Amino acid sequence: MERRKLCNYLEAYLYLLPAFVLLIIFIYYPFLVSVFKSFFLTNSFAEIREFVGFDNYMDLFANNSFRKSILNTFKFTLFSVPISILISFFMAMLAAKTRRMSPLYEVFYSIPMAMSSSVSAMIFKIIFNQNVGIVNKVLNLHINWLDDISTAMWVLIIISIWMHLGYNYLFILSAVRGLPQSVLESAELDGANAFTRAYKIILPLVSPTVFFLLCNSLASALTMSNLSLILTPQGGPGKTTETMISFMYKASAQSSNYNLAFPAAVISFIIAVMAIIATFAYERKGVYYN
Repeated sequence: MERRKLCNYLEAYLYLLPAFVLLIIFIYYPFLVSVFKSFFLTNSFAEIREFVGFDNYMDLFANNSFRKSILNTFKFTLFSVPISILISFFMAMLAAKTRRMSPLYEVFYSIPMAMSSSVSAMIFKIIFNQNVGIVNKVLNLHINWLDDISTAMWVLIIISIWMHLGYNYLFILSAVRGLPQSVLESAELDGANAFTRAYKIILPLVSPTVFFLLCNSLASALTMSNLSLILTPQGGPGKTTETMISFMYKASAQSSNYNLAFPAAVISFIIAVMAIIATFAYERKGVYYN
């Protein structure tokens, strides 16, 4: 009997073993190597030359481009994450009741999720093109959106919001449709309007789903580099679209300057983890599991 229990206990871990092996090989081990080598002076092949302690970190924070990339990343995250979740919640509220045309607009709302970031970036590059872009045509402007210091980052924020709408929408829609209808009908009979029902009843009930999306979106936004590298390979005008990860990528892959790349990876990880931990303050006060 005891042997059978032991086998059942080990069975779950055996199923998880392949995933753990892949995580260790491709994520944990490379990250630990980066942490270790960040305290050493390395050559262009990332080979260790001598121990320098925190000198690499001091050089990194003395680098104006990296300091600016931190602020750019915070700006990108601050606007893209909450706006995307808010719009997705509004879309889910509109689509909450199942109608004859529900499958059509559900697919329509989910289209952004089915498109890769590179495809989305190229589509929006045409939309915001100075000469043939529809935005300039409609607004009767002649702005080079991706080459203007005041608009480049906002274009990336808009694209990111659009890209995450489908994913967030599906999760929130599933949560909203899973709510007990008796609660919503009681609120409606008590005279609660649509806004009150959404803010006071539905949002608290789907708050676990919103919390998951918030953590997921924060991690994605704080480690964003694809839009910056595709649309503004040089970091945009005045480095306004350079993010922490795009800075790290350029330092390693383009310049082979691992003395900056390794500590940049570590600092980016620490900032992302601290942001995720901070969201748990919201979980204690604003997430309702019962």
